Amino acid sequence: MSLGRAEPAARSKPGRSKSPRTMKTRHNLIAFAFLLPTMFMILVFNYYPAIAAFIYSFTDWNGFTTARYVGLKNFTEMFTTTVFSQAFLNLLWLTLVRVVVAISIPLFVAFLIYKVKNPRLQNIYRLMFVFPLVIPMMVVLLLWQFILSPDVGLINAILSAVGVPESSQPIWLGSPETALISLMLIGFPWVDGVALLIYLAGFQSIPRSLVEAATMDGAGGFRKLISIELPLVLSQVKLILILTIIGTLQGFQTQLVLTGGGPGYSTTVPGLVMYQEAMRNSRFGFACAIGVVLFILILGLTIFNNKYLKSSTEYGSE
Repeated sequence: MSLGRAEPAARSKPGRSKSPRTMKTRHNLIAFAFLLPTMFMILVFNYYPAIAAFIYSFTDWNGFTTARYVGLKNFTEMFTTTVFSQAFLNLLWLTLVRVVVAISIPLFVAFLIYKVKNPRLQNIYRLMFVFPLVIPMMVVLLLWQFILSPDVGLINAILSAVGVPESSQPIWLGSPETALISLMLIGFPWVDGVALLIYLAGFQSIPRSLVEAATMDGAGGFRKLISIELPLVLSQVKLILILTIIGTLQGFQTQLVLTGGGPGYSTTVPGLVMYQEAMRNSRFGFACAIGVVLFILILGLTIFNNKYLKSSTEYGSE
């Protein structure tokens, strides 16, 4: 019996290997495909309204009829009327007060919590200050409206208890002399939960080796605070600073609910005027012009904050 000669098995040809550039392009296309829906939504609901507002700021438009181009008329009216002069002055005072409060009181409380050695006690203190974040803003404003009430309010009740006659007690939200100050009082003791968490995270991210080395070198608590701890949370201070400025420049809910901008124009801010011109007077072009000015202010302050308020100390992770 003869055996035939076995044929050698056919060698399988290796497939074509894809180049790194091809693989990278494919991965980028897949990532772009997943991002495309989100990018589309951002373009439609963020960028398009902003661009449209800029265009309509140069028009006279009531939201229904065809917009009529008026050039810089809206901006000229804005800067030549008394209401806007008072509104921007009120906004300046509110911004200054809220910035000082935001970069001082929450920072101080966060530092105190950071110094608590017991982790469980530290969590309890943190929860105490963060819990008010779950309360709706409208509830907070209505509560403060009750506190500031001239008839049944808590503040005037305290004044009566210490002997201040009723005729001398201020009408907190109803007097031009005290209305703006009353708005500044809202939120007492002004420990914002978000700012507190951001500051506390900054303190807790400081390498312990730096603090221990300073202690071994004989640095006291105040010296460590000034030379190590505060410089290393400057980036958090910058973040809170710009968030506070943006929130104050854009905000008008407090005035809308409590005072309506009055008495007179004593609590009016540009954001409230923008809302009233658009929703009540149907002057959407004029309202867009106000929005453009606020955008320019926010952009300028943000650029200034990022350019001139830089941390002088950098460190790596342990």
